[in-house]
Amino acid sequence: MNLNTLLNLKARNNPDSLLNLLVGSAFISIVIIIILSSYGFYRVFSSFVIKSAEIDSVQLCRVLIEEQKELMFVKPAWKPFELGTPAANISFDLRLRQFLAPFNIIKVKIYNTDKRIVYSTDPQLIGKIDENNLRLKKALSGAVDAKMVTKDKASDLTDEPLRDVDVVETYMPILSPDNKILGSFEVYMNMTGYREQIRKGVVLASSLLSLVLGTVFGVSYLLIHGGTGQLKEAQSRLEQVAITDPLTGIHNRGYLMRRGEEEFERVRRYSRPLGCIMLDLDHFKRVNDSRGHVAGDSVLSGVAHRLRHSLRPYDIVGRYGGEEFMLLLPDTSFEQIVVVANRICELIRSAPFEVDEELVPVTISLGVSCYNKADRTLNDIIKRADEGLYKAKADGRNRVAWIYQPGASETAS
Repeated sequence: MNLNTLLNLKARNNPDSLLNLLVGSAFISIVIIIILSSYGFYRVFSSFVIKSAEIDSVQLCRVLIEEQKELMFVKPAWKPFELGTPAANISFDLRLRQFLAPFNIIKVKIYNTDKRIVYSTDPQLIGKIDENNLRLKKALSGAVDAKMVTKDKASDLTDEPLRDVDVVETYMPILSPDNKILGSFEVYMNMTGYREQIRKGVVLASSLLSLVLGTVFGVSYLLIHGGTGQLKEAQSRLEQVAITDPLTGIHNRGYLMRRGEEEFERVRRYSRPLGCIMLDLDHFKRVNDSRGHVAGDSVLSGVAHRLRHSLRPYDIVGRYGGEEFMLLLPDTSFEQIVVVANRICELIRSAPFEVDEELVPVTISLGVSCYNKADRTLNDIIKRADEGLYKAKADGRNRVAWIYQPGASETAS
């Protein structure tokens, strides 16, 4: 896996990005779950209220028929449903209102089999035919139908106005002793008092669900956060391995080229100087042949250590290959590059390296170059520095050299 592939993979699979994606997804999921669950809780609680109202209405109507059958039906008994004489109707109305007073009934209608209202606590409705009422049709077929609705305006049995009330409308068939359908009740039961209970129930259930989901997500987040921390650490180590030369501990060639391309684009954009030094250990093969490869590796590590500690924090140093190193110095003119190269040459030459309690003298050859407007790629700068390195070796090694390029500003004072 090369460096660019690693960095692209890291960008795509950044643990923090994955963790943020998880948090966002979990938050959206929790919100959706709570909303849908709250709606479900509301439907369940409302269904319970409606069912209770339906049961109460059915029982109430049955008791009502039993208690008031002498006034409700015309002789002979259980004739298809009609109310009696006007006087009987008034008496029935009074007794019905007294009977319903303890309950939350705000309106009652009685239909005959022709869908005509033969009685209502609202006298204005008596005599009207509700032909297209599907729920009434269902009740006249023998089924009970209950449904909760919200009404902006209504009146109770004492004609007191009511505003914004929840009402369960129940249609119940009226049956004769031999189970013939004689008509239908329509009972309006005021369930507004249950509204707050439904709301509190929904809030409580939703809060408990939110607490459970929050706890589960919180524990999961802590576990995953710990895992992403370990993953980030592993990625960091992997990236470090991918950009580091394992022998010397400085940057490898892949990192040098990537950072060099970045710096090259920057100097082209802003017309800033960029210096390059290529250096090679003189007669390094002799060290390997005479003292062994372990000694040679020790020398390479020592050279890398001195290079790293002789440059600025933002300068770039790395092992280019074998015993060859490359240095990139941003914002450094050619004259300054030559000064730095000579200082490094002296730094390596002046202090031999200790290998197995023996001192090993080492010298280096250096080639230098600097960016100029004629350069089109980073390789143009590296190529001139490399040519300078070969020139330094050809001129006797242990020195700094460079190749003059027409049009360039590479002239040392």
